[in-house]
Parts: sequence; structure tokens; C-alpha cells
Amino acid sequence: MFDWAYKKRLRDDLEEWVGKGWLSPDGAAAILRDQEQEDGRSKLPMALAGIGMVCVALALFAFIAANWGLIPKTIKLVGIAVLVIGANLLAAEAAKRGRSGLSDLATGFATLVFVGGMALVGQIFHLPSDWAGGALLVCLGALAAAWLTGSITSLVVAALAAVSWQTSRMWFEASSTTDTLISIALLATVFLHPFIYPARISRFAAIALLLVTYGRWFGEIAERLPGGDDAVGAMVLAGFGGLFATMIQAGPIGDLFVKWSSYKPVKTHAHWLMLRALQDVGFMMLCALVFLAMIAAPEFDDTMHLSGALALPAILPLTAAILLCIAGLLLSFKTEKSLALFAAVGLGLIACLIPILLPNILVVSALCLAALIGFCALGTWYNNRFWMLCAYLALTAVALWLLEVTIGSLLGQSVFFLVAGVVLLGMALWLGRLLRRKPMPAPAGEVQG
Repeated sequence: MFDWAYKKRLRDDLEEWVGKGWLSPDGAAAILRDQEQEDGRSKLPMALAGIGMVCVALALFAFIAANWGLIPKTIKLVGIAVLVIGANLLAAEAAKRGRSGLSDLATGFATLVFVGGMALVGQIFHLPSDWAGGALLVCLGALAAAWLTGSITSLVVAALAAVSWQTSRMWFEASSTTDTLISIALLATVFLHPFIYPARISRFAAIALLLVTYGRWFGEIAERLPGGDDAVGAMVLAGFGGLFATMIQAGPIGDLFVKWSSYKPVKTHAHWLMLRALQDVGFMMLCALVFLAMIAAPEFDDTMHLSGALALPAILPLTAAILLCIAGLLLSFKTEKSLALFAAVGLGLIACLIPILLPNILVVSALCLAALIGFCALGTWYNNRFWMLCAYLALTAVALWLLEVTIGSLLGQSVFFLVAGVVLLGMALWLGRLLRRKPMPAPAGEVQG
């Protein structure tokens, strides 16, 4: 969320909390003063230092390249080793003194020198070019630095190197068992880091690696899949729909597990941030996929093969999403807000799957509209403006597409508006009855009469 949007929402929330008696006016004023003082300037030195660190590393490599023939091989190798060891020692000393920012910068510099050193060693000994192998070695070295020191910079380098390794290998060529195990190990190692060392950039780097790794696996299977484009399309809707639905539901399932668990496992702030990032990305992508499912529906026919939906890259995340949805609906029977979330995600998943099972444009359009309207209501209920933005954009795209398709037919327009109106009225009545079922709790200190 953008900072200005967060501050605007915070002001609205503070006004509401003061009105309900949950927060004193003086406390709200103190929070607003603190937010006004925190204008981003405190992060400016670290941002400039990070850019400076990269510039120094590039200057070092450029100097070595400019004097390549004058610097002996031994001095090149010793210089690389000294820089890597010295930067890591500096990082350790900074961490010992509690200067985490300087420690991260020093570790990041050591990682960049290690990356450049890999290329220089190849040039020194005239090794054959192997981009994928070099990316893998860089990833392993950066991961070691990231986990030993908690460096966010090194983790980002490791994620980028892992993405490079996945994409630089021959696309659509079946991975060996070794490559598959390496892919799983790299993904797990990168993905778990933000759960322990939270940072926004590392969270989204890990999610990007998750999507690239799954996309690589998906592409390998899709290339050899019988059934033509219909089977691949079914695999896209089932596989990615299941993946995005799983990303949305993982956090709420964890919350419900904590709620119903007897020993109350601790959920740290880092866990919440990572699961929230997964949820936001999954919600955005699922909204887009619902729209794409409706566009793709006319491309399917009644004779299409279901082999795509039953392929392992599709059936595995789809099964996980269905099981999570069922478990969530069962566990949230006393929590209406969670119940609405799992119901909306389940409806969105059905909207993605319906073109595979029943490629009827009227049915598909109705379900896609209902799913996106449900997402809009869900974002409003959760007061999540990012969800609302994604859902409303997707709903607008669906409405425009349907109007373009039916613009020459008055009967088609009437069906479109009838379906949209009925769905909206039905959801409005359901939400109205649901919200009137229980009275709002009284503010602290008030007694309901």
C-alpha cells in the first residue's frame, strides 16, 4: 500500500476509534504527530548508501577490467578473497555493535564482490561459458551470506540468481531429478528467509521465485501434454487458479488454527507480513484469472480434453486449494468474516474452473460476475483497499468486455444487465441480513440498554 493511502486510512481509523472510545484524543494526536515526522527522510541515508555500495563494486570491477593485462592472476584471486573476507568481517563487527544497516550493506558488498569474482575467475582460467551454472553458484553463495548474517541484500541477490538459473536453462526441456530437487531446495531456502528476517523486498522476491519456479514446472509439462491448446488452457485455469487460491487461504487457515489450537502456537509479526504479502499477490492474480477465464470460455468446446486439469502441475495446487477452502469453511463456522473469505475464494475458484466443465458463455459470465462482486464485497468488509482496487478493476474489465460482445444484440444486453442486477440485489440482501444478525459491540465503558 502507498504511504499516502496508509496515512489517509490511518486518519480515518483514528477518528473512528476516538469516536468509539477505544483511543483517547491525546493518543490519536500523538500517533498523527509521529506519522507526520516519519516522512521517509530517515530511510534516505541507507538508500543512498545502498546505491553507493553498488557503484563502488562496479568501479572495482571496471578498474580490474581496464588493467586486466597488468594485474597478475595471483593478485586478482587474492584481492577477491581479501575483499570478500574483509567485507564479511566488517559486517560481523557492525552487527556486534548493533548497527544492522551497516552490517547488511557490508554483507551485500561482499556478495556483489563474490558475484563479480565468479565471472573474473572464469575469465582468468578461460573456463567455458555456463550462465546457468554460474547463476547457481552465485545463488548458493548469496544464500549462505543471507542466512549466516540475516542480510536482506544478499537474499535479494540469491532470489535473482535463482530466477536467472530457472530461466537460463533450456526452456521446456524436462528437468532432471537433480534439477528438480535443487529447485525445491532453493525455493524453500529463499522462501523461509522473510519469515525470520522480515523485509518487504525479500518477501516479494521470494514470491517472484515461487511463481517463476511453478511457471518453469508448468511449462515443462505443458510442452509434452496431449490434447492441444484446450488441454493447456484447462491446465492454466486449474493450476494457476489453485495456486492463487492457496496463496490467499494460507494465512487465514493459520489464523483459524491458532484460534482453535489448544496450545496456541505463536504467530510472529514476520509470519503475518509474509502471509499477508502472499494473500495480496494471490488476490490480485486470482481477480485477473477470473477475467481471463471468461474471455477464454468461447475458445473451449464440448469435446475438449480434461487431461490438462488432471496434470500434476494443475491437480496438485487445485487439490490444495479445495482442501484449504473446505477446512476454512468448517473452521470458521462461528466466524462470519472468515466464512465470507473462504466462500468468496471458493466462488472465484469455481469461476476459473467452469469454462473447463461447462463452456457456456452465459453461465461463465454469471459466475465470473458473481465472483468479482463477491471479491468487491470482501475487500469492503475487510477494509482492504488493495483488494477493492483489484476487484473493481477486474469487474470493470468484465463489464466492458461483456458490453462489447453484446453491443449488437439488445437481447444480449438485457440478459447481461438482468444477471448483473439479480446478482447485485441478491448479495445486497444477503449482506444486509448478515450484518443485522448481530449487534455491534458497545464501546468500552458503555452499557447497552
